[in-house]
Amino acid sequence: MKARARQNGKDEPDINLFRAIEVFMAVAEMQQVTAAASALRMTQSAASQHLKNLETIFGLALFDRSVRPITLTYAGEMVKRHGYRLLNQIDDLKRDMHHLETSSLPVLRVGLLASIATTLTPGLYDLISKEMGVPELFLSAGLATDHFAGLNDRRLDIAITSERLLEAPGYSFTPILDEPFFLILPDSYTGPDNDITEISRRLSLARFGTTTPVGRRTDQHLQRCRLDLPRAIEADRTAMVMAGVITGECFAILSPTLLIDGVAEGMRLKIRPLPFAPFKRTIQLVNRRDDLGSIPQRIAVECQKVLKNAFDRHFPQTAGQVIYYEIPNPPH
Repeated sequence: MKARARQNGKDEPDINLFRAIEVFMAVAEMQQVTAAASALRMTQSAASQHLKNLETIFGLALFDRSVRPITLTYAGEMVKRHGYRLLNQIDDLKRDMHHLETSSLPVLRVGLLASIATTLTPGLYDLISKEMGVPELFLSAGLATDHFAGLNDRRLDIAITSERLLEAPGYSFTPILDEPFFLILPDSYTGPDNDITEISRRLSLARFGTTTPVGRRTDQHLQRCRLDLPRAIEADRTAMVMAGVITGECFAILSPTLLIDGVAEGMRLKIRPLPFAPFKRTIQLVNRRDDLGSIPQRIAVECQKVLKNAFDRHFPQTAGQVIYYEIPNPPH
């Protein structure tokens, strides 16, 4: 990376800006030009010239050389703050370029619903890193709204998500499964489970807040059913909603993907059909990039397989109510 500086209206010779910053950072760390030059395997005069070139570019002194050891000026402190980020970005670029020599895809960034991230991660790692040979896998757990923000600004390549999104140019959608919502009761509950009025007299609703996609979906369905249920807990994470149920004082309305982590960890709950009109949601894979080939399909197939196995193991009495989409077998 070279830069041409102008001083007093005259062009200065091209300099290696990256190398100059590298030298500056070493001197700033060691507070001695001689030691920094030795660490970088260059002469002291060459290191001093790089520092002089950098100060010429910015038109400011970066070191206070009147004291020993030398210290940074205010301008030097600012360059140091930016220097860390610049060198890290260069390192990332070098690593990606190295990966490109051996792989057509150096990194794959996948967003997962937080409630199924733990369940899906081992299988996705084996598929993407071992079978596909992608050198670096980046996984991010969050809400559906986080996923679309990540896809929009290209922080994510793929999302396993639930939020409904209108078909839009640049996006591809692969539905994985449709899952119904169930009534979730404390294991100690002995009252009726087929009358929501009687249930709500004994227990309060632990629910997701309306700032979350699943919270809005549930709230809209309750409004359609003209149900105004007493509420005790409002949270933005499944674990907190389920914690309300296991107190014995609350019930919840959850789907299998929202339940899976808690049940796998041993939470004892009663899972019953909703005692009012049913509703469901779709788990789907969304990808933005068009150059991923068969990767999205292969990931969708793996997610479907892992989730079906988990549901059959942990929810045998209700697993048959989940509808699985047919996903064409992609070429390997």
